[in-house]
Amino acid sequence: MKLKCQPEDFIVEELPQFAISGGPHAVYRLRKRSIGTPEAIASVVERWQVPRKRFSYGGLKDKHAITTQYFTIYNGPRKNLEQRSLEVTYLGQAADEFNATHIAGNRFTIVMRDMTGIEIATAQRAVEDLQGHGLPNYFDDQRFGSMGFSGEWIGKAWCQGNYERALWLALADPHPDDRSNDKRQKQILRDHWGKWVECKELLERSHRRSIVTNLADKEAVQKEPDFRSAFGCLNCDLRGLYLSAFQSALWNRFLTAYLRQQFAADRLQTFSLTSGPSVCLSAD
Repeated sequence: MKLKCQPEDFIVEELPQFAISGGPHAVYRLRKRSIGTPEAIASVVERWQVPRKRFSYGGLKDKHAITTQYFTIYNGPRKNLEQRSLEVTYLGQAADEFNATHIAGNRFTIVMRDMTGIEIATAQRAVEDLQGHGLPNYFDDQRFGSMGFSGEWIGKAWCQGNYERALWLALADPHPDDRSNDKRQKQILRDHWGKWVECKELLERSHRRSIVTNLADKEAVQKEPDFRSAFGCLNCDLRGLYLSAFQSALWNRFLTAYLRQQFAADRLQTFSLTSGPSVCLSAD
């Protein structure tokens, strides 16, 4: 069996519960293909030259898919936008910004290719079982792409108020997908962490260096580093991803614990996710 061979194999439609009855927030429908939600929003920001802080959306939709979702812009333009990988349609005005509380659910269409006869029969039996017990709604590893080799959640350190650790994880933690330049820049940070003026001189011009500049300026006047402010300088969509990853990991762990309480061990099958060992009902 093959999944997600092409974007059309995974279609997600956000189901909103949101009043479009006038107000300062322009409401839009975003249809995108093979692009993540933060990247799509960044593209709209660049094209319309509207400050990112005026945008609000409810959730992250898969990159390797065709998805539909909604967002608002405070005092946003009343127009549409069409680009290669996305289409934005203006729907009207609302009193409030759109957020996660306005999502009633999501509708999925999934194509499974090259299934054998045995796989088809197993899937049919599983559908019958799901009608009785439901489907454990785990977040898969795509949600956890921000985790580096440390195995630590940036969002956890953030929630604990350990801003220095959160910043280190965001800026310096090695990641399997790092490009060669990112590897060099992260190595500089790990080697010179705490020596901010020195770090600033060694780093190439980038968003990473801009954040270090915040700390170097404090060091230059012999003030204590403000890691909370420095962490707040990270791109807001990145911070949203970090928090979402940690929340999703917690959900997975709670779901696994719940299933182990509800079903005998011989009814469960164990599998691994980045968030930890997980279980689901085994096929009879």
